[in-house]
Amino acid sequence: MLDVRDLSIAYQGSIAALRGVSLTVPEGAIVALVGNNGAGKTTLLRAVSQNLRRHRGRITQGEIRFEGQALTGADPEEPFRHGVVQVPEGRRIFGTLTVEENLRLAAAAAGRSRGRGAIQRVYELFPVLADRRRQRGLLLSGGEQQMLAIGRALAAAPRLLMLDEPTLGLAPQTADRVMAAIRRLNADGMAVLLVEQNAALALSIARHAYVLELGGVSLEGPGERLREDPEVRRLYLGGSAASTGEHDGSGPPARAAALRPPGAAERLVVEDLAVSFGAVAALSEVALSVEPGTIHAVIGPNGAGKSTLLNVLSGLYRPRRGRIRFGDTELIGLRPHAVARLGIARSFQNVALSGGQTVRDSLLLGCHLRMSAGPVRTGLRLPGARREERRERARVEVVAERCGVTGLLDRPVVQLAYGDRKRVDLARAMCAEPRLLLVDEPVAGLNATETEAVAELIRRLRDEDGVTVVLVEHDMPMVMRLADRVTVLDFGRRIADGPPARIQQDPDVLRAYLGTAP
Repeated sequence: MLDVRDLSIAYQGSIAALRGVSLTVPEGAIVALVGNNGAGKTTLLRAVSQNLRRHRGRITQGEIRFEGQALTGADPEEPFRHGVVQVPEGRRIFGTLTVEENLRLAAAAAGRSRGRGAIQRVYELFPVLADRRRQRGLLLSGGEQQMLAIGRALAAAPRLLMLDEPTLGLAPQTADRVMAAIRRLNADGMAVLLVEQNAALALSIARHAYVLELGGVSLEGPGERLREDPEVRRLYLGGSAASTGEHDGSGPPARAAALRPPGAAERLVVEDLAVSFGAVAALSEVALSVEPGTIHAVIGPNGAGKSTLLNVLSGLYRPRRGRIRFGDTELIGLRPHAVARLGIARSFQNVALSGGQTVRDSLLLGCHLRMSAGPVRTGLRLPGARREERRERARVEVVAERCGVTGLLDRPVVQLAYGDRKRVDLARAMCAEPRLLLVDEPVAGLNATETEAVAELIRRLRDEDGVTVVLVEHDMPMVMRLADRVTVLDFGRRIADGPPARIQQDPDVLRAYLGTAP
């Protein structure tokens, strides 16, 4: 049905994203694309749906055919007319429209012959959408928004459905419902090309799967066989920490302060943490201890509770039960600004920057908690306020150099590439002179070169600046190279905790990630 041959793709002229990739999707099959962040999975979907130009990408070699007809170089409408429909990552819906209006708009775009009856099929697959058909999209839960995003694609009556990370950030029960719907669609004859970070889910339902690594296909075969392949385990759980000379969890190496002045190192202790959203338990009995001056990774499949944990640590969520101590200070009950004043900073999975600001202004915003002048003295340009501003502008220059964004300081954020925005978001957090830095998916969506640059930056923050880092990340080779200790969450519970070498061999971790154990 879909035939991709020897495909190579570059972004912004020369950045290679795919190198000689070939794959096929037979009629009526589920084919999975798995691999770490930046491997090229989303790029491949963009190429098939002919949306590369919107992202400043181009095909430099190869061809794409759908049922024998060339799609390479076509307008984006051409694949859609043939029944190729993509569901992008990130729950792309019209938030101000109702559920019904979102679906009717998609059906109208597909035309009467394809759209007739498709909306009713969506409601059969996702009954909760039928119950909320008159509710605006922005008022739906995250899981319901993902169902609506898939429903909009189904309303166009696709013949090949391409799904990009359909379970990203969903609770396990919701992820299971989404996967069950995909199975039902496939049982009815629909072909599916599935990009999914949760390898256990993807490989369990795929007839055939391709493993992408650094822009090329490193493995392919039946989904069930790849689940048992040691190379897939290496990709999702990294190489041996001992063999790479990384830390064994016994303690951090010697280091000298640079970006922040010397101060008391504080230990972070989490005990019996429980968080619920209605009847859904997001975290249950979670405990961990983060030693000062270390990188402590928190990993787990999508929906395991990792971002929820960071939201609790930063004061955004209040838990139902438990204790969190940073040094001698109890964090539970503190508002986010009070947590930040203790020296706890945060970067976000979905970059939270104002597009209209320059990079310099965004970094200055990260300094505001350290400034004492206040709006009146600052507005009147009093001498003390001017001195403080000069000091913080100098700090911005130092942080920008460390984070590799000096050349971007006077550019509007809206003009930055995605990888540059991720580095700016991390730099903004560093402007607050944190003692504890919470980092959520810092390399999500980055290519291999960008990933290595961010990994080196985080390593230097620990080794040279003495910053304690709690790292949430899906890129397991990066985690296993960087982390002093790893805590693994699954279904909101801690299933493993220890040095990287032990975590890589833990049978419960292997089951959580790949559905298998040694």
